[in-house]
Amino acid sequence: MKKLLFFAACAALCASCTPKKPFTLAGTADSSADGQTVYLYDYQEGRAVDSTVVAEGRFSFGGRIAGDVLRRVSLGRNFVNVILEGGDFTVDLTGHTVGGSEKNEQLNRFNTQYDSIGRAFYENFMTLKGDALLSEAEFEAKADALVAETNVALGDLARPLVEANNNALGAYAFLRWCSDLETPEEFDAALALAGDRVREFAPVKAIVDKHNALKKTAEGMPFADFTIENGNADSTAASLSDYVGKGKYVLVDFWASWCGPCRREIPVIREVWEKYRGDKFEVLGVAVWDKREDTLKAAADLGIEWAQILDAQGVPTDLYGINGIPHIILFGPDGTIVARGLRGDALKEKVAEVMAE
Repeated sequence: MKKLLFFAACAALCASCTPKKPFTLAGTADSSADGQTVYLYDYQEGRAVDSTVVAEGRFSFGGRIAGDVLRRVSLGRNFVNVILEGGDFTVDLTGHTVGGSEKNEQLNRFNTQYDSIGRAFYENFMTLKGDALLSEAEFEAKADALVAETNVALGDLARPLVEANNNALGAYAFLRWCSDLETPEEFDAALALAGDRVREFAPVKAIVDKHNALKKTAEGMPFADFTIENGNADSTAASLSDYVGKGKYVLVDFWASWCGPCRREIPVIREVWEKYRGDKFEVLGVAVWDKREDTLKAAADLGIEWAQILDAQGVPTDLYGINGIPHIILFGPDGTIVARGLRGDALKEKVAEVMAE
């Protein structure tokens, strides 16, 4: 009986295996790139899996591959995405196009249309920004409408590809589309359209993790604690709970020394800190994605006097689903998340609002 079960398991495993097929990828680049290295990056593995050198404006890759996979051909800052499977493919790094299969032709068309929508948004936004006759309220209303209109257009373009392609093409379309979705609700609606292969695509799984983190740390949710073993200036452990949930409103600034917008936000934070600090309000800085010595130097240069958790790196950003900095969160006296994504005047107005209660 055990032998029968063993052979049955082996048969099931073999039936699920996808045989590897040979492929070739012939590429062209500008002749000025001769002698430079071209990398073949695998999104699923998150690393370069092959490399070659440009000679007379040409390069090539080859090997064997199972099923269809999304790869990126990179030369310096120039890159092109390609869907590889068994067969012969081409990539033009100058024209940013790929060929060799219907999937890649669809990828080309999708990218062309997606980029066209993006360019139209930028042009219309800059036109709005340059209209001196618009009041601030009118500008914001028109900008919001433009964003909404653009998101609808991008969704209309990507949705059919995601629904019809439970493969590398569907995963690519989903990835480009969902990079522009801001709320967990929008993301969940898009994810419901995706097949299992799209969901198992490593970059998609990373976005799923980010949105799950955003749900758990949304406004109205309790704070998520973290501890950095050498987070204090004296290299002792520091936790968010050392500051948050202690009966004060706490404004927490996730920042880094190299981040220009972070540095520009410091005067705003200083203004509210000087005005409200005391028994009911405090500010905390959390240094992420930064070197300890650079954080300390920047804090001294910028005259930052409020407490800091150093060397946090990606721990809090993963926990709170933070993609970019500065990201500023206001926590209530009991640790409840009151507001997040605060900047500038909106930050000052929110702090003033809660302190007046």
